[in-house]
Amino acid sequence: MTQAAQLRAVIYARYSSHNQTEQSIEGQLHDGYAFAERNEYQVIGEYIDRALTGTKDQRPDFQRMIRDAEKRQFQVVIVWKLDRFARNRYDSAIYKAKLKKYGVRVVSVMENITEGPEGIILEGLLESMAEYYSANLSENIRRGQKESMAKGWYLGAPPPLGYRVQEHRLVEDERTAPIAREIFQRYADGESPSSIAADLNERGLRTRRGHPFRISTFDGMLQSTTYIGKHVYSGQVIEGLADAIIDEDTFNRAVQRRQKNKRAPAQQKAKTRYLLQGKIFCGHCGSPMIGESGRSHTGDVHNYYACATRKKYHTCKKKNEKKGFIEWYVCEQTMLYILDPQRIDVIAKAVVAEYNKEFNDGQVEDLERTVKRLEADMNRLVDQLLVVPKEALPTIHERMKQVGQEKEEAETDLAKMKLAKNIQLSESQVKAWLRTFQNGDLLDEEFRQRIIDVFINSVYLYDDKVVIFYNIRGGKQVSAIEMIDALDEPVEGSDLTGYAPPFTDKSEPRLIFVHGLIGIVIQR
Repeated sequence: MTQAAQLRAVIYARYSSHNQTEQSIEGQLHDGYAFAERNEYQVIGEYIDRALTGTKDQRPDFQRMIRDAEKRQFQVVIVWKLDRFARNRYDSAIYKAKLKKYGVRVVSVMENITEGPEGIILEGLLESMAEYYSANLSENIRRGQKESMAKGWYLGAPPPLGYRVQEHRLVEDERTAPIAREIFQRYADGESPSSIAADLNERGLRTRRGHPFRISTFDGMLQSTTYIGKHVYSGQVIEGLADAIIDEDTFNRAVQRRQKNKRAPAQQKAKTRYLLQGKIFCGHCGSPMIGESGRSHTGDVHNYYACATRKKYHTCKKKNEKKGFIEWYVCEQTMLYILDPQRIDVIAKAVVAEYNKEFNDGQVEDLERTVKRLEADMNRLVDQLLVVPKEALPTIHERMKQVGQEKEEAETDLAKMKLAKNIQLSESQVKAWLRTFQNGDLLDEEFRQRIIDVFINSVYLYDDKVVIFYNIRGGKQVSAIEMIDALDEPVEGSDLTGYAPPFTDKSEPRLIFVHGLIGIVIQR
């Protein structure tokens, strides 16, 4: 795979000082780079939080990584283990949902799948709950904003350059309004944005946020009708909310020049999403199947999954697989043979068991004991302040700071755990959520991605058959050796054998099992 075609990745590493058994930052990075090389990811950056717990989401580099994901410069976040990303499943669901919006997936070095099977389904359910809560919260916020705007009030966003907020209105800021007028006047008179920005910076002037001026600073500013007293909110002009600090003639000349000079954006190169990336393997040699594209003699672009060994060493006979068909086919088989009413009952029971195991009284009690232990540690340190020599005080103070931070984090974890424990998750709720997959549109790429993320453990492709393993029971991703061994063993005595369709011809799948996971073998 050429470097341009590689998926770009970043590595997130975290270390909690109070847990001395965790892998070091350097070890996490070493393993992360090795994992990226094996999977042909191009690592373009690192995000590192030292001495910060994964149950606390206010981690500086973690939050920076979430913000940077919006720039769409990387498609994969590599973590040593998934508890490096978040130890609270609610936070994990929320932040993974944010990353998905930007086309970013989280992969684990030490855990071959994104979670344990029931955990993946549980996280998908929690993600849906989070989306529902977020939608309701957004609706309430919009309702409140509309009521405030109806009263002629300016909302709480930072005011534009040249304004300050006074009694819920945007009024002229005597200090920065002259800068805004100068920018409009100079641009309307024909000066370039780069020249204006360079001059303002040389004079020591700064934006409203205190940053140097850039060309991008002027993009929204030079078309905002707020500057002529016509503040726009949700497509409606709110009269009387803002002072007019730019005359309409200057404003119109600036807008006309901007529209004239505005170049049509270059057509962006389409970024192809390979939905089965990391879960699809060559049945012949066990190597990952990686995405690649080719152009036909007519100029059309075609996308495939190709065996990495065949592509790199030319030693495997596996043919390329058309991306669109194989992704659709795997999802179609899943809906046919996995998402039937009887199997949904099995899944629902497993998910509820996983939830009850994760959020229980025992874990609450463990966290309560941790808080008490840290509080006792702090009291002992305070007592030591009275008796230790003066030169030892800095060490005591540093240790008090560390214990105080750990106690604050443990208290936050305890509050979250108590909240989660009070939410009752029933089998009927899980079944209702799973049934939403039954009526999905297989032609919708987002729906296929959901199916793959939640249910697919691994897919092994031969030229004459497909082997699909599902996240129904068990744990790790099925390896090629385990898959081959399972193919050679007849299935007998399983209580799930009855779920399979009758084997009347070679097109009907047969069931195989590997450490508790169900697999189906489909002849092609």
